[in-house]
Amino acid sequence: MPRDLSSVKLDRLNRLMRLLYSGRPVSKGAIMDAIGYASVRTFERDLAFLREAYDAEIRHDQTQGGYILEGRGTFILNFTLTEREILSLVSGLRMASHFLPHLAKDADDLWTKMRSSLPESLLEKGETLGRCSVVSLPVSRMDSRAFDLLVDAIGTRTNVRFSYRSPYGSERATTRVVSPWGVFFQSHAWYLWGSHPKTPKGVTYRISRIKTLHVWPDTPFSPPPDGMRIDDHASSGWYGYTGDADIPVEIEISPPLAEIVQETVWHPTQRFEEGEDGK
Repeated sequence: MPRDLSSVKLDRLNRLMRLLYSGRPVSKGAIMDAIGYASVRTFERDLAFLREAYDAEIRHDQTQGGYILEGRGTFILNFTLTEREILSLVSGLRMASHFLPHLAKDADDLWTKMRSSLPESLLEKGETLGRCSVVSLPVSRMDSRAFDLLVDAIGTRTNVRFSYRSPYGSERATTRVVSPWGVFFQSHAWYLWGSHPKTPKGVTYRISRIKTLHVWPDTPFSPPPDGMRIDDHASSGWYGYTGDADIPVEIEISPPLAEIVQETVWHPTQRFEEGEDGK
């Protein structure tokens, strides 16, 4: 940290960086009002100080009429967390430990680091949630290296090559080159959504069945169909993944299940209608 930096100025710089950290262009007027600058010159000096002392990348976009933070450099943001944010953090760490067992130790280490900077009152609520909550959904075993490699390949838009065998198909494993588009968890296992030469919208591969996985960068990457995201492909709770046809389906459900099924979003397009005899 640069020397001779008063707590008042540091607080002002911190609030300015938090405002810019939203990623959206922020106008000079909005910054002046939000931070409470008495003069434009003070604001401009703060900008210059952040750029020179911390290597912060802040540029003014004339077309969008505002300042944009493209990199915070060495500036470390100081922030406070609310009670609900702490509970969200603990819940997320618990979920990560359960659904991604190979990250359990990392999640515990992160919580240990967070504990040292949390107020006692918020810390106790987080610890209580951790002690009294558990996720009972089973998770299929998988190769942690394969999962991490697939996530990296999705981020870099790089093809992968692997051996795969489905119990519903041939008894022999086949080797295939796939453009990975996304991963998702459903029921009790992690799945990869990726390209397939015979299916333009891609297919689903269960990650626990992927063997001998390698990055395969010397082949062209096939992007997902226009407008399709991993959310669109994996949003159905019925294992009915997106295909080429759009087929309306009606299901009649009798009590007591008629009331129970309404507690869950099984498909983003679902709609319930009250029928006779509680159906």
